[in-house]
Amino acid sequence: MSFGVHPLILVAVVGAVASLLAIVIACRAKSGVLIVLMIALALVFIVPAGYLILALNPALVDGRFRTYKQFYTDIEVGMTREQVLAAMDQRYPAAGARKRPKIMEDTPNSLGFFMNPEASREPNCEGIFLTLEAGCVSKKVYSPD
Repeated sequence: MSFGVHPLILVAVVGAVASLLAIVIACRAKSGVLIVLMIALALVFIVPAGYLILALNPALVDGRFRTYKQFYTDIEVGMTREQVLAAMDQRYPAAGARKRPKIMEDTPNSLGFFMNPEASREPNCEGIFLTLEAGCVSKKVYSPD
């Protein structure tokens, strides 16, 4: 088994270091042309790191993830099933911009939601899994995609 570093992470780290080095050179340079060249090079080198940040944090660019995570934070231990569903109604109104999460598991001891992919073709497996005891939330788990 190999537990090596993913190439995208390696490229992002090397790019960030190269970008930092280019900025240091630009700060020490006396020539205006060299300063502009180093700043341009730093911007090019930092692109893979920016891409990695966006890839690892889809909530930065996709409102579906932000709304779904806000719904998760709305759920508190001790809430009843009805309060959880009311929180979903508040976060996802019928005439709202976002489609409601799909209730995948609804038993007396558990309640599970999966984020609705809306218009996206990608499979979405973001899940919220609640454990219920005596009709109240005793544990909540957020499962990222």
